[in-house]
Amino acid sequence: MTSSSTSSRRSRKLGAPEPIAALNRVRILELDKPWTEREPLVDVRIHCPDVVLSPHLCPYLRRTVADMLNRAQASLPPGYKLRVSTCLRTLDMQKSGWDSFFKRMQEEHPNWPLSALRRATNKYFAPYDQKAPPGHCTGGAVDVGLLGPDGNPLDMIAPTKGWEAAYTWSDKIGLEAKRNRMMMVEAMLNAGFSNCRDEYWHYSWGDSAWAVRVGKTECPYGWAYPPVALETDFSGKDLRIEKAQVANPLIETERDWHGRPLRARGRFDILPNREDDRLFAIGLYWAKGVDVELEACLPEEIKRSVPVFVGDGKEQWRPLETYERQGNRLRIWLCPEADRVYLTDFPPPPKEADQQS
Repeated sequence: MTSSSTSSRRSRKLGAPEPIAALNRVRILELDKPWTEREPLVDVRIHCPDVVLSPHLCPYLRRTVADMLNRAQASLPPGYKLRVSTCLRTLDMQKSGWDSFFKRMQEEHPNWPLSALRRATNKYFAPYDQKAPPGHCTGGAVDVGLLGPDGNPLDMIAPTKGWEAAYTWSDKIGLEAKRNRMMMVEAMLNAGFSNCRDEYWHYSWGDSAWAVRVGKTECPYGWAYPPVALETDFSGKDLRIEKAQVANPLIETERDWHGRPLRARGRFDILPNREDDRLFAIGLYWAKGVDVELEACLPEEIKRSVPVFVGDGKEQWRPLETYERQGNRLRIWLCPEADRVYLTDFPPPPKEADQQS
């Protein structure tokens, strides 16, 4: 093996720069396919049962990427777990992150030109207005950490902090941090992922950044958008969660160019909570701007009128007017203004802090 080929293989492992111009030159193969033939997203909570997921993330990845995540997890020593902090990001999520950081840069550096502000922001958030979608918006990228046998996160940065520790191959971190980090890095690379060298936690396969890092001119994945999902697992002291049993996931009907569902329909069965006669508390996720129609099946013994309250968060509840009851069927229509909205038949009281103020 020549020294040049050895150097090339090492540089592939260590990663490569990812300039936006290079990302935009990558040809996205699935753009030539109808939506029905593009690789689907899978729910990581179901597809990767041995991986630990952070709460409140958007739990979807492309099927190939989720399979690779399973291989990485299986290669770890017994007791160690990958902890996923970010999977798919919607366009709205990416836009919110980029715009917020850009505003922060404007406030901290009021004399910087627009080009400098954009460069600084792009270092931390991939821009959402380019030909190449951000990796997390394709379902091909995942951010991970590592949990030890005791369930606690392993140190991967000491004695450094913040972005000083972000470079994957940093020589500033201690021996224990490096050992823990390399355990995770090797598991992910051996499973087939490519690493963003400036972020030890970020790995991808199939997106434009992956193509640039490994020297390809084409990639499989473009924009992806999660299905509108009905969830019953949102928790907190103010809401109970065992109110509804989801019978079927929402079905996407029409999509726009980057995969966002434009309309969604679904149904769920309501199970009464005998303790306080409250019926349901559910979340509707990834549904901003989507016309949603829900049909709820009420228990036969429920005779009273069932109100519906909606909130973009778990407070500031307001009555929902676009619903009707026909027998034991409750039909609900809404077009949410947030990616996550919550529906309940009985809004919780204000939080203690609000009551005291």
